[in-house]
Amino acid sequence: MTRLLLAIALTCYLNSAIAQTGNQAESTTTQLAGVTISGIIKDSAANQVLEFSSVMLIKKGEQASDGINSDSLGHFAFHQVQPGEYTLSVFYVGYPKLERTIVVDASGKDISLGVVNMNTGNTALKEVQIVDYRQLVEQRPDGMVYNAEKDITNKGITADQLLRKVPMVTVDLEGNVQLRGSRNIKVLIDGKPSTLIASSVKDALRQIPADNIKSVEVITSPGARYDAEGAAGVINIITKKSLMKGLSGSVFGALSYNVPQQLLTGHGGFNLNYRNKNFGLGLNAGASRWEMVIDMMSERTDFPRTNSQATLIQNTVFNGGGNFYWSRLNADYQIDSLQSIQAGISYNPGNWTQNTRLFNHFMPVDTADSRRNTYSESPRDNIGFDAAYSLKFKNNPKRTLDILSQYSINSTTQKYELDGHSMTDDAINYRERNTNKSHNNEFTIQADYVHPLKKPGQKIETGLKYINRDISSEYQLEFWTPNATDFAVDPRRTNRLAYTQQVGAAYAQFATPLSKRLSMIAGARYEFTDIKGHQQEAGSAFKTQFNNLLPNLSFAYGLSDYSKLKLSYNMRIERPSIDYVNPYINYSDRYNLTQGNPLLVPEKTHNVELGYSTFFGSTSLNFSSFYRHTGNGIENVTSVGSDNVSRTTYQNVAKNNTVGLDFYGSSNFFNRWMINLNGSLYYKSLKSPSLNIENSGWQYTASMYTSFKLSERFSIAGYAMYNGNQIQLQGYQTTWYYYFLGLQVTVLKGKGTLNLAGENFFTPEVHMTTKYQYQNADYEMHSTYYGRGVRLSFQLNFGKMHFMQQKKVDNKDLKSGNNGQQTMGGQ
Repeated sequence: MTRLLLAIALTCYLNSAIAQTGNQAESTTTQLAGVTISGIIKDSAANQVLEFSSVMLIKKGEQASDGINSDSLGHFAFHQVQPGEYTLSVFYVGYPKLERTIVVDASGKDISLGVVNMNTGNTALKEVQIVDYRQLVEQRPDGMVYNAEKDITNKGITADQLLRKVPMVTVDLEGNVQLRGSRNIKVLIDGKPSTLIASSVKDALRQIPADNIKSVEVITSPGARYDAEGAAGVINIITKKSLMKGLSGSVFGALSYNVPQQLLTGHGGFNLNYRNKNFGLGLNAGASRWEMVIDMMSERTDFPRTNSQATLIQNTVFNGGGNFYWSRLNADYQIDSLQSIQAGISYNPGNWTQNTRLFNHFMPVDTADSRRNTYSESPRDNIGFDAAYSLKFKNNPKRTLDILSQYSINSTTQKYELDGHSMTDDAINYRERNTNKSHNNEFTIQADYVHPLKKPGQKIETGLKYINRDISSEYQLEFWTPNATDFAVDPRRTNRLAYTQQVGAAYAQFATPLSKRLSMIAGARYEFTDIKGHQQEAGSAFKTQFNNLLPNLSFAYGLSDYSKLKLSYNMRIERPSIDYVNPYINYSDRYNLTQGNPLLVPEKTHNVELGYSTFFGSTSLNFSSFYRHTGNGIENVTSVGSDNVSRTTYQNVAKNNTVGLDFYGSSNFFNRWMINLNGSLYYKSLKSPSLNIENSGWQYTASMYTSFKLSERFSIAGYAMYNGNQIQLQGYQTTWYYYFLGLQVTVLKGKGTLNLAGENFFTPEVHMTTKYQYQNADYEMHSTYYGRGVRLSFQLNFGKMHFMQQKKVDNKDLKSGNNGQQTMGGQ
């Protein structure tokens, strides 16, 4: 019934929007004042249009505001332009900025500029030209953008390593991602959930070569049009797209060698693009191999300083690796200058394998000592389909309607085989094998409508969205003991789970200038969530519904043309996913059990941010301070019983207060030397009155990136970062660091690059310590990561590349276990 009502509402919404366009087009046109200034942007040498160029029209004596983009034919148009003197500015990657003075008189006649030529050569133009020092990081009202393609040190690495250089983002040595010290974020790839590519965020990031990434959007103040999920914000990775007349593309590859563990990993792939008139095709595909080794030693003291004190010591060695593949075919068609359609299909298989050696030593009862060897693998297939329709209205191209849909099919088979031994001999005294077949089918449809108002700079945005997720999991565990003739099924660890989640959303947002320098955006988003789950063998079912109304408000003030202030407030949620609500008990480690909690409710987080950005010469500076409050935070809660077994579940028990300061600075000296500094300092306070637990402390991160152009062909670059303690409700994690230094060589007349880099060459091992205080137990773990290595990469480009941003579905609405960032490749 809920699904039917949502479908009816969406249909009515679309019919209303389309009907409105037909009924009001004529009356709106008659109300418009001013003239239209239009033109076509082209490359003067090649006589080819420069699609999706950035164009601004600035009235003399006024501050620059947001501009527009030319369409796929290079055409642009400004409507309702009042009499006065203006400066037309045109930007395109790889071209100097172009400026032209335009005078609009009171005659009311439209102005056609014809062809506006951009020139990449040294020939002097009549128009005023200013060198475009495009910065590595650009400020925007809701966050910032890291232009990854401008960073030469990104050659030959993967997305998880690239994110370490993005302001406010931290990626630990296992690939887990944080934003401003919080894992409650959503990581997207071209606006789609990263888990559509792999079973976890960390696996998805390891599969994406940095050579394929154009930019990274860090959205810390999401507006109403963004899904409500992601308490700390949203990270959206934009991949490269090249759609133009003729054939273009690139071939790339990399090899990395880990010296301490003698591990060879790498990736290789290609991008191929073709366009003929209004039709374009894009194909990219590749393969990667990823592997790592972690040594861990943990000690848990149960009932410390009592007569019942006991100690469990576990030594673990993880050796994991996997082969992954990616491919995508996409097409777009420009119906006319106002309408376009897009469609795509992707296929991303892979298999993560892992060997784990675990040694248990229990005191004072040493007869419980044992060791276990486990081999596991997770073959997976991820298939996705998406389509989009975009409409610009003839009377005002800024008035738009976008309809987007997406369907994905994800299948994973997780299985392992375990052999148990005593510490005295090699004889097997226990065996078990487990198979977990899971399927996740997800359907999404959404519509977004933008309606500019009569007053310049004013607009209303509205939209609807519906998501349906059908998830099934069938798992079975069999065990064997020396007295048995064959494997037997363990009914406690055998079950079938059916899980359905439906999300319906509607939003509205209003943007308006309040003065020449001050602007405001205000909006709200409503989301309804319906969750149903059923364990068939155990006969248990759970059902819950959530209703959330989420406001947002932001102000931007221009101190000058190059300095801006922004103040924003937004409310976000974190819905518990199946990892959190599934009541299944995980018995894989008999001393450490975990179980979901179907009674969880979404976290509600309030965010306030004050930011300042300025630009002078070739230097840009960004400062931002923020306050984040969560009153019902979901935290892992662990306790140890009288049987010396720890039990972990999830509860809405934490009050989280975080205040912080972020800094980013970038400068270019002599057009040869670039330096970027990035730092964050937070104070986090966690408290649980119901558990009588509290913890607080400082967190900080600092990083530096630098590159120096030795000659037209040779460049050197380096990067270093340091991450401080991480505060959690029941403990903390100590510091870690990472650095590298590399050389880049341009070959084949600028069409190719070769890169050689060394990583952590002074320190082959990085050691981390984690400490927790559980109920009735103290826990301490020491982890060793092996980081010393060397990598060699190459990239060859052919054709001429211009990038186009496609419309994508943005699903960023689930809180999953460790934000979908499972330990060691999703095991």
